[in-house]
Amino acid sequence: MKKLVVIGTLLGVLALSVGMWAKTTAAAAAGEEKGEVVELTGILVKVSAVGTTTTGWELHFPNPVNIDGKSLSAVELDGDPHKFQKLENLRIGVKGIVLHPSADRTVIKVQKLKENA
Repeated sequence: MKKLVVIGTLLGVLALSVGMWAKTTAAAAAGEEKGEVVELTGILVKVSAVGTTTTGWELHFPNPVNIDGKSLSAVELDGDPHKFQKLENLRIGVKGIVLHPSADRTVIKVQKLKENA
């Protein structure tokens, strides 16, 4: 009888853990695919900030751009840092998904990247 209680408890904990893992994974995947796809052009700049989260790369626009109702002069880029290093301080074109990791941050998850002439 004691063995059945232990096995039942272990199975319950296992089922709960798998359910929580599946919910977290599905939520993360859905959040990444939800954003609007945009194409932008600007200057790729390496940035650093103390005491805050950043991807380390921003796309600076010559004129403010309206993204999700916000007028922005720059957005963070999330992508391959090796490709970004090769194009640092150059005018580039980017296609990607708009993400909002927090209320005050707008990040573009880069799908395509090209240097503009």
